[in-house]
Amino acid sequence: MRLLVVTTMILLAPFVAQAKQASIGEEALANLQGKTILLAGATGNNGRYILKRLDELDLTVRPMSRDIEDATEEFGSQYDWVEADVTKPDTLTKAVEGVDVVISAVATDWPIGSNRSEKVDYEGTINLSKAAKAAGATRFVIITSSWSGVKDHFLNTIGGDVLIWKGKAEQVLVDSGLEYVVVGPARIDDRPGGVEAISLIPRSEYVTGMFIGREDLAAVIIAAAGRADASGRVFTATNAEGAASDAWLDRFAVLPTDLNLPAN
Repeated sequence: MRLLVVTTMILLAPFVAQAKQASIGEEALANLQGKTILLAGATGNNGRYILKRLDELDLTVRPMSRDIEDATEEFGSQYDWVEADVTKPDTLTKAVEGVDVVISAVATDWPIGSNRSEKVDYEGTINLSKAAKAAGATRFVIITSSWSGVKDHFLNTIGGDVLIWKGKAEQVLVDSGLEYVVVGPARIDDRPGGVEAISLIPRSEYVTGMFIGREDLAAVIIAAAGRADASGRVFTATNAEGAASDAWLDRFAVLPTDLNLPAN
């Protein structure tokens, strides 16, 4: 019987680990209660994890999609979906109405055409930040890149100067007059959240080879949306050696407020 129990625990271990979630902390959760959070890019690779976690935390989220029929079919009708496109300013008025916090998980991997980085990352941030400010939003959290603003990088060659446009988008947000948080993740993968330590570091300390799982990134983004000491911070979020803990939540207060670039 003991052997059966031990064997069962071993088999279930990966699923138990996957069920864990990094804490966003009591302060962030308390500050986000009663607020409406617009999640732009809610159906994307990162946005869907943020959407799920916001729902689990019972926070009021308004997910934004360019096609809410498709979004509802894939993610469900329990959400207050709003149809809008950051490249079309006239569609954003309804999306931001009554919104307190904006989280932008918008991104594109198309190097050319109407969905290229210049249009989505850069002009999209201009449009969304203007709409958010006009609507009286109090904070804007954006997911960009740890390499934002770096000119000599292969991603610019294959991605239509994507890092340059992301860097310009960050400057737009800094100059917008909104409370902002700029999160440049390490390389993102689908490792389970709540297992490894989370580390928040200046982007100048980012090096190739750092990774963060999407579930842990979602926790960082939501914490950044709610913590007072996250305002105006610009940083890299990465997983680190060691077991998960809440120590990373105390790092916001010591992170840079300038658009610091990685050293390599």
